[in-house]
Amino acid sequence: MSIWMQSLTNAYPKFEAINPEKAKSELGFAMQLFQNNAELQKCDPQSILNAVVNVARTSITLNPVMRLAYLVPRNKKCVLEFSYMGLVALLRDNGCIKSISAHIVYEDEQFEYDVAENKIYHKPTFAKTEAEHNKREIIGCYSRATLPNGENVFEFMPMWEIEKVKRNSLGSDSKYSAWQTWRDEMIKKSVIKRHFKMLISGNPSEALTTAISIEQENNPLANSFDKKPQKKSILTAFDDVQEQSTSNEQIEFVTEPNSSVNTDTMSDDEIELLMQRESEKMSNDSVPPPNPSDLFGLDSREEYDNY
Repeated sequence: MSIWMQSLTNAYPKFEAINPEKAKSELGFAMQLFQNNAELQKCDPQSILNAVVNVARTSITLNPVMRLAYLVPRNKKCVLEFSYMGLVALLRDNGCIKSISAHIVYEDEQFEYDVAENKIYHKPTFAKTEAEHNKREIIGCYSRATLPNGENVFEFMPMWEIEKVKRNSLGSDSKYSAWQTWRDEMIKKSVIKRHFKMLISGNPSEALTTAISIEQENNPLANSFDKKPQKKSILTAFDDVQEQSTSNEQIEFVTEPNSSVNTDTMSDDEIELLMQRESEKMSNDSVPPPNPSDLFGLDSREEYDNY
């Protein structure tokens, strides 16, 4: 058994202890990602286990159709990376917002930001060609969130500050980095992260607080580095998971209707075969894309496509 496959196998009972309903499907998605990415296969085994278990902790999905989260190689480590839409979905699921959108501002557009009144005026313009668009200079990005009470709130980041966030993101210059392949989305993601503290209300769910902790460790904002030593990293804090999986209470999952198997009695080869079957099933199944208005509360399909 390969090292990366052994790591996924070791992650299976830990994942199931946290989120049993999604264990098979998400490990199937994870296996697909590893099978198609040689760099992921070279990652540190412990980082693979950590990243996969954090998928369970945050209740996010690695389903490629949803485009909410990914497993990416970074400095020989496997990292759980949330997309811009993934962060939005977490806010929506926690009841913090009704809808949210992020918009990049270019130098040839009319833009005014009244900080005191928290109001933005933006009249966008559109390039005639992709080449012309790529030559436009970006001056910043802002997010507009509609709260549950209907109030609209804004957050703006100038481009020099976004560039500072990028420089402090480990591996941002790598060809595998989202900063290289999905630049616009990462720009929008930066301002959404800045907006988080304002948008979180009430008692945030464990999934949301865990996701924020993971994001802060993987892609810290330039003005919010915590210099204090942390007692336990969210990326390696699995003692409680081990306690759950080794307790006297048996943990079961359904492989076929009306049949269950105790994870503790399964061999590594049996777990690998189960994940392989699920991966093949995911490859063969046609999963329809989500309705963007249902998932993000966006006003139109056109607005969704711009992300």
